[in-house]
Amino acid sequence: MSSQNGKAQQLLPSSLEEPGILAAYPALGTVKQAAESAAEAYLIESLSTLESEPSFIRDMVELRRLNDLLQTRNEELEAFAHTVAHQLKNSSSLVTLFAHILKENVQLPEAIQLYLDGIIESSHKMNNVINELQLLAGLRKGSIKLKPLNMSEIVAEARQRLTPDIEDRQAQIIEPDEWPVAWGYGPWVEEIWVNYIGNAIKYGGEPPLVELGATIQSDEFVRFWVRDNGAGLLPEKQDQIFKPFIRYNQIKLEGHGLGLSIVQHIVKKLGGQVGVESRGLPGQGSIFMFTLLTLDKDHE
Repeated sequence: MSSQNGKAQQLLPSSLEEPGILAAYPALGTVKQAAESAAEAYLIESLSTLESEPSFIRDMVELRRLNDLLQTRNEELEAFAHTVAHQLKNSSSLVTLFAHILKENVQLPEAIQLYLDGIIESSHKMNNVINELQLLAGLRKGSIKLKPLNMSEIVAEARQRLTPDIEDRQAQIIEPDEWPVAWGYGPWVEEIWVNYIGNAIKYGGEPPLVELGATIQSDEFVRFWVRDNGAGLLPEKQDQIFKPFIRYNQIKLEGHGLGLSIVQHIVKKLGGQVGVESRGLPGQGSIFMFTLLTLDKDHE
């Protein structure tokens, strides 16, 4: 009997380490679940052991209570963040609207016009940050259903969102006549293109030349890529580029650093990988990549 008690003490803690076990099962239910895959004698001995160890049961109940409390707090925090983000976006949109009205309808000194341009630009940046934070929070929620993507339409939507930047920098964007079929989630993939193309425009040459493309790989993935003609990245910087809030004096990066971190989260969620290639030579720029499945493995 003592050997079976030792077995219970060894196996039960490991079963409790599985994600979601504490939230999904009461204390004795956890033992029952573990015992279903073991011998019947182990179940009987485990239950008798727990009955003789009330402190263990109390610990299990307390852990479950704390887990439920943490889940409730997370839901409350998520609801609060959603409300705050909505209010911030409304306020930012009003600031942008009023600034445009002043520019178009009031004769103001040139210096004041420049201030208004700065207000409008800052409002756009604020909206982008809020949108990316909301997207990042949304990635933590449940699974999504992969579908075959119309990449031509997705890229067109991304380019439409970037129209002010394209026109302001007089950027030239080249893309293939046809795109290979890949599986993913359209709204998320559009965000990838917006980030990649937007960075290529912002940090490209004068004027920016941005080339888009795709290569079918042999491992059931498609590699999509964006090439720019900017200053590029030195090798020691490339392994950090997808980390959040990274800034690089080398290329005078002015962004908040969330964009590429979000890209990495999205691509990982879709089963792919991100990457960058660059020699760090001015004019030769960088190539930013991401991979997507050529088929949905859930539908094989």
